[in-house]
Amino acid sequence: MDDSKHYWSHEATEEDRHDVGGGVFAGGSAAEIAKAVIAAARTEGPDDTVERRAIAKLTFYENRAGKNLSDERRAVIDKAKQLVRSELA
Repeated sequence: MDDSKHYWSHEATEEDRHDVGGGVFAGGSAAEIAKAVIAAARTEGPDDTVERRAIAKLTFYENRAGKNLSDERRAVIDKAKQLVRSELA
């Protein structure tokens, strides 16, 4: 593979906008993850788009992890999405 190729996902991963704190996704509970993404989303823009930004962070993480995300962690991320929706509804 050509090392000079650049993919959008690398740039998106390097940007701080998806950062919610070290280790939150890897080992946090659904409640901890939901709290972290909501807090991060609130610092990024208007209040009326917090839910969308928080869910986008969770989906981005889930997509980047891909098949390496265990069923157990995927269930935690899905539960965090439910918590975000209920918190911000």
